[in-house]
Amino acid sequence: MTTQAVHGGDVWRVALEYGIPVEQLLDFSANINPRGLPERARQQLLRDATDDRLLQCYPDPAATALRAALSERLRVREESIVVGEGAEALIAAALRSFGTRRCLVPVPAFSEYARACAACNAALHTFPLSPASGFRLDVERFCELLSRGEWDTAIINNPHNPSGALLDPSQLLAILAACARSGTRLLLDEAFIDYSEHASLVRDAATRPGAIVVRSLTKFYGCPALRVGYAVGAPESVGRIAAALPTWPVTLLSMNALRAAVLDGAYARMTLEENAVQRSRMNAAIANLDAQVFPSAANYLLIRLPEDAAPASRIRDRLIREHSILVRNCDSYEGLETGRYIRIAVRSASENDRLLGALNNVLKGLFPP
Repeated sequence: MTTQAVHGGDVWRVALEYGIPVEQLLDFSANINPRGLPERARQQLLRDATDDRLLQCYPDPAATALRAALSERLRVREESIVVGEGAEALIAAALRSFGTRRCLVPVPAFSEYARACAACNAALHTFPLSPASGFRLDVERFCELLSRGEWDTAIINNPHNPSGALLDPSQLLAILAACARSGTRLLLDEAFIDYSEHASLVRDAATRPGAIVVRSLTKFYGCPALRVGYAVGAPESVGRIAAALPTWPVTLLSMNALRAAVLDGAYARMTLEENAVQRSRMNAAIANLDAQVFPSAANYLLIRLPEDAAPASRIRDRLIREHSILVRNCDSYEGLETGRYIRIAVRSASENDRLLGALNNVLKGLFPP
């Protein structure tokens, strides 16, 4: 049996393990915009990479130009924004700055929450989400639990990963109020909120010392290799996070490229339109394979395999070996039934067609002996 990655997107390990050239793998395991970098950002990156003068400069530690672009887009003050080397690093830095010792997390959830808690010697307590509710957080029960005052930190991701379930702003504000009453800090992971911007709590977090919003830039703008994310909070909270990061957390080339991307409104509009169309089409097609697809507000779909299908690990293995397609086996997610769930990204129409054909072949032709 092949080994299972803890994260999606590990094409290098999969290519080596299966003997497939990495450029031949079609990766549906990581939720990355298939459009890739916006063209103006790509051109910025190419110019900077051949500018000897620029390459001899240290990056701006404050990421001033990128923070200014984010400030304009989000309508929050620049001093409420800190830039870091991806959402993962910012989550860890936020927990360190909080002094987290007891953390409450709904599960299933992004595995880096547990890793970040372990790194700062914090105990992680889980709140189970139910597939019967589409993995939507029961806000009333969660707030009741917070009222006990037993946790100094709570982590929520919206949209939820791996299901894509979305909480609306009123629900999030109710959680934020419950956190304030119990003295619990809230870390809100909005890594995929670009697909549901109306539900973001970023402007509320910018004025409340007890809340931090963490967001990714490289998922929506199709460039995870560049590793850039940011956090938003009250200036004093953001300052503590910045102090927990390296002095130069992000390269100058990455910051300049992402600044150009953030300012490209046309790219964002086209991405949202294409994703909505393709997500709906894939949802219907997969449901026709007798698999359960959970409602998603993001650029990925969580799938519960048919009862008579082979385990997720075998389906993933066959998709790689026979079709050079990589999907996310969700066995490593706490709170998901082992062997029954996979997650797939929403990609371009032609790529999605290739996956749908492969899934049809595998689900219809691979059953337990």
